[in-house]
Amino acid sequence: PTPLTSYTVLHGLLASTPHAAMGSDNRQKVSPSTPFPMASSCPPRVAISKPSSSSLRVRSKAIQSDVARKAQSKHSPRRLKDECYSALLPMLAIAAVWCFGCYIYLWLSLYRSFSEDVADIDDHRGNMMFNKREDILAVKLEQFLLGTHGSESYNLEDNVANHAWNNARDLPVSYRKTNSSLLDQIRNPIIAKQIQSTLISETGYPNLILGAYLEPPLSLEEIDGESFLELRAQSPQKLTSIQYPYQHMNTTDGSIDNQKVAGACSRKGAQWTFPTLHPKSLDNYFESNVFKRHNNFDKRWELAAGIKSSDNSLRGKYCPIDADPYLPWIHDVFPSNDGSHVEFIISNKRRCNTDPKAFQSDLTNLIPQVALMQPIPVKILSATSYSQAAVSDALKKLWTPDSRNKSAEAGSEAFFLDDDAYNPPRYILATSIDDADEDAKFTRFICRFHTTIIDESSGEPGLRKIVLGETLSSYPYNPEHANYMKRGSKPMLTSSEQGHDEQIWNSVYTVRCPVPQLSNDGEASNGDVLSRIIASGESVNDFIPSLYLDMIPIRTPVRKSRDGFGLPGVKKSAGFDPKLAWGDAHILPRVEASGRWTNIPICLPPKMDEDLAVDASEHKEISEPKQISGDSHDNKNKTHFLVACVWASHSFSTRGQTSDKDDSSTSARLREFLAYHTQFAGFDHVYVYDNSDTSTSNLTLAAVTDLFPPHHVTRVPWPHRVCNNNRPTHSNPGERSSQYAAENSCRARYGPTTTWMASLDVDEYLIPTGKEWKNLREWLEDVTRNEDSTKILSFYQTRSLPNVNLMVPYDGSPTMSCAVEISEGVSDSMCLMKNPEITFMETYNCEPTTHPKPKSWAWRAKKQIYRPDFVMNHFVHYSVVTRRILDEPMEGSPRFAERSPFERRVDELNEGFLLHTKTTGPEMTSKWREKCPRKSITVGKNPCKVGIPSEEIILGEKTNSLAKGDDEGSSKAFQSNCYRHGRVMKEWVPKLEAALQLMSKPMGEQQRL
Repeated sequence: PTPLTSYTVLHGLLASTPHAAMGSDNRQKVSPSTPFPMASSCPPRVAISKPSSSSLRVRSKAIQSDVARKAQSKHSPRRLKDECYSALLPMLAIAAVWCFGCYIYLWLSLYRSFSEDVADIDDHRGNMMFNKREDILAVKLEQFLLGTHGSESYNLEDNVANHAWNNARDLPVSYRKTNSSLLDQIRNPIIAKQIQSTLISETGYPNLILGAYLEPPLSLEEIDGESFLELRAQSPQKLTSIQYPYQHMNTTDGSIDNQKVAGACSRKGAQWTFPTLHPKSLDNYFESNVFKRHNNFDKRWELAAGIKSSDNSLRGKYCPIDADPYLPWIHDVFPSNDGSHVEFIISNKRRCNTDPKAFQSDLTNLIPQVALMQPIPVKILSATSYSQAAVSDALKKLWTPDSRNKSAEAGSEAFFLDDDAYNPPRYILATSIDDADEDAKFTRFICRFHTTIIDESSGEPGLRKIVLGETLSSYPYNPEHANYMKRGSKPMLTSSEQGHDEQIWNSVYTVRCPVPQLSNDGEASNGDVLSRIIASGESVNDFIPSLYLDMIPIRTPVRKSRDGFGLPGVKKSAGFDPKLAWGDAHILPRVEASGRWTNIPICLPPKMDEDLAVDASEHKEISEPKQISGDSHDNKNKTHFLVACVWASHSFSTRGQTSDKDDSSTSARLREFLAYHTQFAGFDHVYVYDNSDTSTSNLTLAAVTDLFPPHHVTRVPWPHRVCNNNRPTHSNPGERSSQYAAENSCRARYGPTTTWMASLDVDEYLIPTGKEWKNLREWLEDVTRNEDSTKILSFYQTRSLPNVNLMVPYDGSPTMSCAVEISEGVSDSMCLMKNPEITFMETYNCEPTTHPKPKSWAWRAKKQIYRPDFVMNHFVHYSVVTRRILDEPMEGSPRFAERSPFERRVDELNEGFLLHTKTTGPEMTSKWREKCPRKSITVGKNPCKVGIPSEEIILGEKTNSLAKGDDEGSSKAFQSNCYRHGRVMKEWVPKLEAALQLMSKPMGEQQRL
């Protein structure tokens, strides 16, 4: 290069060296007039003088020295590091962009995968339910954040399920994602037949068999003088399993005919499959009359627990409540008409025998029966709770299934595969009402719904149980709250020394199990597919169910205070603190390790069952109830205006009866009762709860009920025995449990479809009075129009007497009280009996008091017509719990009545009255000529049990307060003691006789006439 060019390059190198940039001392200092610019400036075009040769040599050496220094620094570690960083920066930027793209792609792929299964459920809070794959992802992330992914106490399987359920707690009931193929199997009749055939070959029954798992008693730990509930850490092997097969039709040689095996729903529901007391074959252990004073507690416990004795045939033949008193004493179960819930009618078995001198063991053993009527708060164990030390320690103590023992320890039938895909939630007792989940603030039972499907995954067809979901039970009203609001009430748990009490509202209660919400691909928006299947009857094929329910009681000690827990207006319950009772970490055991009822059939809704009976009948005509003008109630779902419920048996024992001879007049009485009330009184329908299966006779009331069209009469088999038939004044007072449960079953089953309902006996007639009422219905329609506040109409009653002029000498088997002598072919007895040719209505049309009946005592045996949507618990004579407990929860309630204007007495002179024709047996008429007062002789107080009719006829005609004897018939010489009703004699008796004569003719002639 030319000297000028070299010089220019040299100047550029010097300007760019680190020394020049740092302004070091060896840098040439340039004055403002110096032609060389600063390094950061562009050099101007200037004239430069040619340097000398010596100067060039000096500068050349400096350049060489500088180049050598740069070459040396180029290979230093610091320089290499800087150059590596500079080279990596672009590569790192490219990698970051690539990773971000992969991240977006990954989540987009996951979203596309999840979108096929995720169902958005828009409830009142707009929440979304996670499905299982999302749960796994969420739980694993939560494990990582909490640092618990390596903890042995952190069960991933349980936590996944709890995460899903905890995120769905805002829903009114539980929800589970399913597919349409499962729902199709539930309602497919062809698949149902295949399942039934398999079950018959394995068990002899076309449906699953009802069973019970009995759990050992609760363990209570004493801490500082307080009882603390320990965890129920038992395994399934500690439970006692019992099955309760029902009776079915056999062939003549004793073998089972598969074509004649009846389904569990073949008798108006599944109520007949429950073992509520001992069968007749065990009477030798309990004596023939259940009301006699006896104990035999140890033997009864052994039978209830299914312990094998000398007679192995007794196993599974007795109610298990004595052995596991936390099991509910179920008398009836049925789904609601809309399929939203399954309803249970449950009795309190502790009220059966309350004489502390004879039944102290029963009173102590059955204390948990009271606890079942006391709601408790529960919540789902959330995923975050697993990290708490107390919860983690509790989980370590509880039994948990694994892949090796799950099938064996679940207690399933050997030929079943378990539902391994179902992961249930874990429940924990809450320590306050506010801490509980919204739908579990007042609960007591876990309800597990399941079905059976045909599974071919193993290569060969088999049966598999599929759990459809779990819900927590509810009460239509809080029994503890109702007891608290009763004036003068005592705690629900009476002391063993006190025994019986008059708190009859604690005899029967109702529990509801909400049906789980299910969704399939086509109906994911509503989630009520299962409810619609139940409501439509598609889950029952040939009266054989495909849906079942397990009922698991949540076991806690009974609360002994009257204040209850969480009641409105009660700030703090005296003597009860849930933190002291069960603590902050009382986790409930898994269902498989809990005592429970299992395989409870879910049958047809009551309305569906009734409609099927009508459709199968020749009588198709059904008169729809007319809308009453002025009625403000919602009657759009009402198919009836007025119905009656009757509990009866072909033969029965009266209260306190000591003789072995039962009254067998029910069939004749029922025939007359049904004819009058359905044809003349204006009743749309009568539901007959037939208790004949408990009697010594094999006859039922079907022969009578079949005389009437099914749109007028429905017979419900009711095989539950009365647990105590003593009189109320006995030292061990009676408890007619079967009757109380039947009455509430009828109200709960058929109340939603009727406006008015009455609970009557077959010896009771509701008679209209007043000249303007053609029948009882016309009067009731007038009440409906003009008395919107009236919900209960009470008929006071007195027992009428049989007209002695219409009776005949007793000609039956001789007894100690009634000797029979036959003279010239004519019976001559000291006793009387009803003339079989005369109706009960005419025979007993003789009341000992005039109307209105005495207010001071006739109210005790009153009967009522009531609105079933207002009355929530009815007990024979009284509406003991009404909707006032919900509408006005702080309002006190009378013990055996409802305050005005909701309940009022019926005007007997102008509206109607009750004629009570209770049977007067022949032995009661013994020596009637000596006991009944003559005109000239005064005898003791009320010894006469037959009616001496007055010559005056009351109701419509003038009466005399002083009665006189008739001038004709057997009563001529006696003083009168009863009055006859003119309208009954002149109008209703002739009509009833004509109707009964018509019923005796063939059906074709009846229709023609």
